[in-house]
Amino acid sequence: MNSAPAQPVLTQANPYSDAAGQPLAQGPSGPNAFSVIAPRAWRGALASAGIGYGAAFVVALLTVALTGLLTGWEMFSAGWLVSGPVQLVAMATFGQLGASAEVEYIISFAGSVTVGVLPLLVLAALLAGSYLSSRFVGRGVWQGSSALILSAVSGLTLAIGATVLAAVLPVQFPDLQLGIPVGSTSAASVGSFLGALVIGFVVSYVARLQATDGWSRLLVRATWLPLGTVRIAGLHLGAFIAVLAVVLAIITPLSAADEYVGVLPVFLLTFAINAVVIGMLGAFSADLSDLDRVLATLGGASNEQTQQNLSVFSDGVSGYIWLIVLLALILAVVASLLLAVRRNRVRPAPQSWLATIATYMVFGLALQLLGSALVTASMTAPENASASGTMGPAAWTFLIFAIWGAGIEALTRFVAPVILAYATPRAIGALVKLSGQERLLPVAPTAPLVPVGTVTAGAALPAAGTGYGIDPATGYPVPVVTAAGQPGAVPPAFATSTMSPATAKRVKIGAIIVGAAALLIIAASVAGGIVRSSVFGPQNVATAYLDALEKGNASTALKLLESSADAGDGMLSNDIFGLATDRIEDAAISEVTITEDVAQIEVHFKQGGVSDSAVLTLTRTSTDWLIADNWSILNAEPGRIDVYIPTRLGDVELEVNGMSVGTTKDDGLTLPAFPGTYEVAIPATDYFEESSVTYVVSGLLGGYGEFESSDDAFTATPTAEYETAALDAVNALITTCLAAGDAASDDCPNMGYISSYYSNVAYTLVTAPDLTVDPSYEDGGLTVSTDTYGVVSMEYDVNYGFSSEIRHETTENYLTISAEVNVVDGEVVVTSIY
Repeated sequence: MNSAPAQPVLTQANPYSDAAGQPLAQGPSGPNAFSVIAPRAWRGALASAGIGYGAAFVVALLTVALTGLLTGWEMFSAGWLVSGPVQLVAMATFGQLGASAEVEYIISFAGSVTVGVLPLLVLAALLAGSYLSSRFVGRGVWQGSSALILSAVSGLTLAIGATVLAAVLPVQFPDLQLGIPVGSTSAASVGSFLGALVIGFVVSYVARLQATDGWSRLLVRATWLPLGTVRIAGLHLGAFIAVLAVVLAIITPLSAADEYVGVLPVFLLTFAINAVVIGMLGAFSADLSDLDRVLATLGGASNEQTQQNLSVFSDGVSGYIWLIVLLALILAVVASLLLAVRRNRVRPAPQSWLATIATYMVFGLALQLLGSALVTASMTAPENASASGTMGPAAWTFLIFAIWGAGIEALTRFVAPVILAYATPRAIGALVKLSGQERLLPVAPTAPLVPVGTVTAGAALPAAGTGYGIDPATGYPVPVVTAAGQPGAVPPAFATSTMSPATAKRVKIGAIIVGAAALLIIAASVAGGIVRSSVFGPQNVATAYLDALEKGNASTALKLLESSADAGDGMLSNDIFGLATDRIEDAAISEVTITEDVAQIEVHFKQGGVSDSAVLTLTRTSTDWLIADNWSILNAEPGRIDVYIPTRLGDVELEVNGMSVGTTKDDGLTLPAFPGTYEVAIPATDYFEESSVTYVVSGLLGGYGEFESSDDAFTATPTAEYETAALDAVNALITTCLAAGDAASDDCPNMGYISSYYSNVAYTLVTAPDLTVDPSYEDGGLTVSTDTYGVVSMEYDVNYGFSSEIRHETTENYLTISAEVNVVDGEVVVTSIY
């Protein structure tokens, strides 16, 4: 009987025993996390921080150079090409750019201003440079504790470098051309240091983790629902921001906002983020009330609104902004499809509502931070004053994003499966790649990837098609047996349809109806917004008013005004206004601001070849059919021409362009008129020639008409008939006085010496005087006087009182006269004798 061979007993000597086999008293200590790090790894940690900073500096340099070239800023100098990028990198790590100034003028003024805004392009370059460099140098570091140490070194190096460089290379404002000595401007602060430290550490650690097998274990954990939702929400919002950034970069130089081209290199992504917030029915908010309050205490407050919100529902917003809303809806549907594909027909748990809502809420908070700008100011003048102002997404933005998260989750559950049922395999494959779902599928290799030497000879391999997962302890694939529908199971392929033909037909018809209705609602909303702002906006009323003024259409202009004047009043008729010269021309609208029901429109125009501007104020009076707004102009009353005429003319009828515009009353008349130049005339009469004056009504906001020339004035120029009538009136007066024989009348000319002793006086004209007619000192009157005196024979009885005898005497006297003649009630009469 053969006995089994004896199995050799394997023994292993104690490596720490001496030759005699006696154990050592104490073994050497094990390696620690610091000792296993090679010098090359330390150098790599320092280099990765430098590379990340260098990438950010290059992008910042290009940004500063482009900004200086596009804006043509006269204070831009070569020094800015060094200090400017350094400060932008510091601001990208959440530093705030601060400046201070002191002024000695009668009293001492001291103030400082800090501005906090993220240059997102520079931040993106910093993140990318740090990530790529850390991933490259981190390939040889496998221990998690060592990766943490090296990542901390990278973060600390980046923080020290960014802060120190920003402190020693501040931006200088030479002279500033204001006589205000501004101190050094730097973004070096505790905030920039901590921000760079956190950014450098987190990015470096993630990159090092991805360069090791630790990333594989992390991917296995990524099957947890929220991380998949984070990926898809990031794709959704990232694509939205990228599309709008490209659109802004293209249309800004071509639009009326081309003055902002110079700041696009710095704020392009910031503008895009705020556009995304607005497109997702949020609001851009600017709150400068605190700053305005401080300025008010210093006597410098402005009349502008200090709190403004801009959204798709704000008045005056272009209707094309609804196209951003349409893009937001389309991307939301795509995001729901990606979520549905990532879940791969696994019924979502109730917690998925919370996960999706929370994910989008967090993204909303992040965009609030990235898209905001903070301005703080302090001043001693001589009292202390400080204030702050913010601009960016409104404070409730995160709630808006949470609502979008709920909507996307609802689309994922109820709409996406219907759409995917009719999707082509190629479309589903594209969605799988975008969602990252294919990277999470368990692998079914023909032979499992296990460490060499761990497979027992002759051991059976798992059946083909068996799913494999990653053992968290070893990092090697192991077979996983899971039931269909459970987390980790191999997901079945999307079926083309699992419904009966009749049900599928009904679902298809319903989907078409719902989709058509949704598209109709979206199209109606977009079209309605565009039509409301472009067709029924206040700028159209202002344009129509300006066009009417240019063409001389008074009746149309009056309809657009909230005016008490009526068509035809004064010079407000098409016939008169149409013939006016120097009406406004080349009118153009430059800016429209709408607050609730009031719009302010800045207008530039020319009148008489001179450029001018005005701000029209309009009010919304009503809205028809939800979109047809009715606007009326408030502050553009017609101008007024105050006409005054010489008193002696009495009440006369005035004419403009041969048409009567009214009759004067109490020597004057007020005529309403639109901007232009008018010739107002007093028609000729029997006694006066025609007289005219040119008036100019300037501007759009009413006011009083002015004389075209300072010498202009109405005159009462007598006609030849008036002069003849004046002579006749004086001659008639002389005849009457001679016949009256009144020796002491004040209403008669001088006809000789008159005494109280005379009686029974009788005058006989011997020689008639030569009379001349001259204009009176009173406008509209004539002075008739003797050029050559006349001779009058005077017979009279005289008794000087010495006796009772009465003597009859005859004498000759000179006749002289100086009389004022005027037209009274249409008659030429002598009004006074001198």
